[in-house]
Amino acid sequence: MEVNIIMPQMGESVAEGTILQWLANEGERIDKDKPVVEISTDKVDTEVPSPVTGVLSKILHKENETIPVGTVIGIIQVQAAETEEITTPKEIITTKFEVQAPKAGLSEREKISPLVKTLARQYGIDLKKVKGTGEGGRITKKDIMDYAGVKPVEEEAQEREEVIPLSPKRKIIAERMSLSKKTIPHVTTNFEIDMTGIVKYREKRKESFLKEKGFNLTYLPFITKAVITALKEFPILNSTWTEDGIRIKRYVNLGIATSIEDGLIVPVIRDADKKDFLILAGDAQDLAKRARDKKLRPDEVQEGTFTITNYGLGGSLFGNPIIVPNQAAILGIGAIQKRPVVIDDAIAIRSMVYLSLSFDHRILDGAQADQFMRRVKEILETWDYWP
Repeated sequence: MEVNIIMPQMGESVAEGTILQWLANEGERIDKDKPVVEISTDKVDTEVPSPVTGVLSKILHKENETIPVGTVIGIIQVQAAETEEITTPKEIITTKFEVQAPKAGLSEREKISPLVKTLARQYGIDLKKVKGTGEGGRITKKDIMDYAGVKPVEEEAQEREEVIPLSPKRKIIAERMSLSKKTIPHVTTNFEIDMTGIVKYREKRKESFLKEKGFNLTYLPFITKAVITALKEFPILNSTWTEDGIRIKRYVNLGIATSIEDGLIVPVIRDADKKDFLILAGDAQDLAKRARDKKLRPDEVQEGTFTITNYGLGGSLFGNPIIVPNQAAILGIGAIQKRPVVIDDAIAIRSMVYLSLSFDHRILDGAQADQFMRRVKEILETWDYWP
């Protein structure tokens, strides 16, 4: 029997994925649930596990190809003794084919094109001494030029510049962000928050917290809890614009933008409004770690209703974050810094942070956005829950 390997749906708005690397070769045996291919979307890089135990009999799409979700990208041949492992009969294909052995290296004649022969004569090169780097050992133009120590004219013209190839993830991020800015009228409002009380508490408790709970106490869970509370009071910010009307979400799936090697992804804390401070703190760190390790599940990057991005980790004070499609707003967190501020006509040194809210002006106006931000500010400056 044959079982399909499918390009999975890695997010509700994701229509395609790019194959980064096959982790097995054609003809190689693979075990059920073992990673067989690594893929990339604008939301996540992840390893796709094999649905069954068998032999990878056919790779239908190669590395760096971008494929629509639901497309068959490979086929696994399952032996009769192993068919009982198959739990998804809908993926079985009746069409059979013979697995062909990979072609051996090219013949000496096939390795040499007319262009290569011409260049070899021009530079007086013995082709027997040139190692071909092309497919099947074919000698390429570049092999000849490298052997002769000749730099192509185009390289000389561009040696003062550098072109960084776009990764599949960067291309998709560019498309999504451009679409968001083109279709959503963005407005950003900024508020200054006094975090002194929370900063002092964290400094006092961070070491013992790590020993007791097993993970670091950061500022993020304080802000996420304040945001979730405010969203329940101002649900218009937890909504989606549709042509039929504004769809209010009566649940909070909180996205936390996470920086990875070649971009950002947004893992989601589902039903965040039902979780207490400690669970939120643990979930946020767990999702961030697994995002960087490419271990997120598909449902962990889907159905977000509001997003937080912490650009303050890099030292930035202000930002104008771009709204995630199908959401009404995104909150950006700047760096927390000690600054002189005026309190009761006296100058004091306080730990301050700027929070920036970008919102969809089709859904809400500045007055509603500022009401939400004033509530977040009030919660953080009068924090009365200490984990």
